[in-house]
Amino acid sequence: MDITKRLFPIVTNETRKCGEILYYAQSGMTCYVLRGTHGDLLIDTGLFQIWNGLGKWLGQYDIKYVLLTHAHADHDWNAARLQKAGAEILLSEHDKDLRQNYLSQRVQPTMPKYTFRNYTQWISGSLFNSPHYDADIYIGRQDRALLRGLGFDADIIPLPGHTYGSVGVCSNGVLYCGDAFTALWKRPDITPHAVSPGLMKRSLERIVKLSPEWLACGHGLPVRFETALPVIAEYIESKTVH
Repeated sequence: MDITKRLFPIVTNETRKCGEILYYAQSGMTCYVLRGTHGDLLIDTGLFQIWNGLGKWLGQYDIKYVLLTHAHADHDWNAARLQKAGAEILLSEHDKDLRQNYLSQRVQPTMPKYTFRNYTQWISGSLFNSPHYDADIYIGRQDRALLRGLGFDADIIPLPGHTYGSVGVCSNGVLYCGDAFTALWKRPDITPHAVSPGLMKRSLERIVKLSPEWLACGHGLPVRFETALPVIAEYIESKTVH
């Protein structure tokens, strides 16, 4: 992969049928909706440039809750706007101090090929801060079944590594995994950055144990787990826990 493709990965805006997954993909960012009995849940919100399209897409749903898989700007930029519109924000307690403070959890490359890209992440992360919000609900490790109490057939899955507070949502054979895994380059791949590669490795092992039908990634379109498994297994086997 040449340097331009590494810095500016392929943009995935296409729509295709991925089981029953409801998603909006633009500029390499993907947001998801889960339908509930008392309103709907949005998973991640993308950056500012996708708001017009995302906002129109969300018009067909009744968004009562927004779950942020982690507090990086490309996932929480539009959270404040949605909160002002009446949605409640859910975020891991371990990412509370990461909001608008990217360098509070400095990431490192997961593989040598992502070293230069990691430096660009530090720079962009220090320059772009999301509009301020405070979560209505901070998720703890005891809150796996929290979404069920809110009317969703779903469980919260801790997936630390990319950030200390990264979480996923498992529902009906789909793991909405945020940046625990990626399909940004139109193929399954290991996420380029992690605050702790050791934690990320253990989260990948947790994903393998869950063995969902689909991985709904925060970047790129959903991929079948059977397609992602060889990539995950190779990475797990190649790394030792730090």
